[in-house]
Amino acid sequence: MAEDRRERTAVGKAATESEPPRDVARADAGPVSLVTWTLATFDTALFVLLGVLVGHASGDLADLLAGLNTLVGVAVFCYLWALFVLAVRWVQSRVALGDAPPRTLVLHGVAAGCATGVAFLLGLLAVALVPTLQSGGVRLQAVVLVALIGAGVAAVVGGVVGLLASLLDIAVYGLAGYLLPENGTERVTEPRRR
Repeated sequence: MAEDRRERTAVGKAATESEPPRDVARADAGPVSLVTWTLATFDTALFVLLGVLVGHASGDLADLLAGLNTLVGVAVFCYLWALFVLAVRWVQSRVALGDAPPRTLVLHGVAAGCATGVAFLLGLLAVALVPTLQSGGVRLQAVVLVALIGAGVAAVVGGVVGLLASLLDIAVYGLAGYLLPENGTERVTEPRRR
């Protein structure tokens, strides 16, 4: 938590709610913080778990899993997780999770969710349709039309997921700050030194 606050202060002291830090490129070039990894992993695991539960409840999970193998499942999960890491990192490069008002965090979360939804759809379309396009089985105009309509739907779904994930992240981050209070200058993410 303290690590996250120090990064925000060092990157852009002049940042406001509507103005991103001046040195955003440098903030994105640094290593990913533990907070980013943790929130992105939590969000991804919860998103996949909810998807599996909905699929199981509807009875469509068996059909979906019959068409997949372990390698494809792991690849899709890793791709989704990488997109969540990028989305959380993008939000954290613009607003401080512990210091910004919830409205600002939620708006950034919705924007990141929209972009993540579109990127996820386009990645899946690229993997699924490139072999079909090369063999001439589908016309390019049909693919572009489906991609445009699908991108709109994916942006809306991604925005809703971003909204819910940002609200959940705010709550989890606050709970972590409450359960793991700072001890002077020591950060909670570092091992204690003796």
